[in-house]
Amino acid sequence: MQDSFGYTFAPMKKTKTTQHPSAEQTVADLAHFAWCALMALHFAWQDGLALSPLSTHTFLLRWLAVAQKQHRFPKSVAGDIDTLLALGRKKGPGAGLHARFGDLFDTCSQPATQQSALHRLTYAIEKLKTLGWVNAVLEDDEWNSDALAAEYNDISALLVKKSDLHHHFSEQGRLLTPAEMLVIGNSGDVVDVFNTYGFQVIAQQLRAGLNIITLQPAG
Repeated sequence: MQDSFGYTFAPMKKTKTTQHPSAEQTVADLAHFAWCALMALHFAWQDGLALSPLSTHTFLLRWLAVAQKQHRFPKSVAGDIDTLLALGRKKGPGAGLHARFGDLFDTCSQPATQQSALHRLTYAIEKLKTLGWVNAVLEDDEWNSDALAAEYNDISALLVKKSDLHHHFSEQGRLLTPAEMLVIGNSGDVVDVFNTYGFQVIAQQLRAGLNIITLQPAG
């Protein structure tokens, strides 16, 4: 599932995956992906192609389609390719693919702690996955702590309410208001990871093994 900002949060139920790229590797993959797109566009310019906004959009859309079809990039980038393709096909030149690639490269070339809160949330979740945690995005009508604790009682899980991804973050990825998440398992492990990525976190225990953590906006 992609949220409106283009980040991928996979709804997973009762499934552990053990071979995830590190958060740092995912960022490196995204930076390389964006760099390749920008360099391809640069060479197209040199060849006298993609000289107008429409032809630039058409070139990048075709480049994305070929990259998707030929699996040119790691799986860590697949969701971003899908998102950009869908956006480009829906909005046409208004999607601003060239600017989006530039922003993606600039962002992913920065140290993680200097990036937006939404980027850092993505990295923190990827890091937890490498440690054996499950992440799931839930609809509001699924948000019942007792039922979720029973469903995930045998695994470590970080659960996020889908609507919170939209309500608590700006389009630029800034955390606007405190965002709550449900932790089933050792909340200390989650807090440590989030602290590593520059978040201020408050943990509240509901009962043993069931906690609410709240990400605090930067002062």
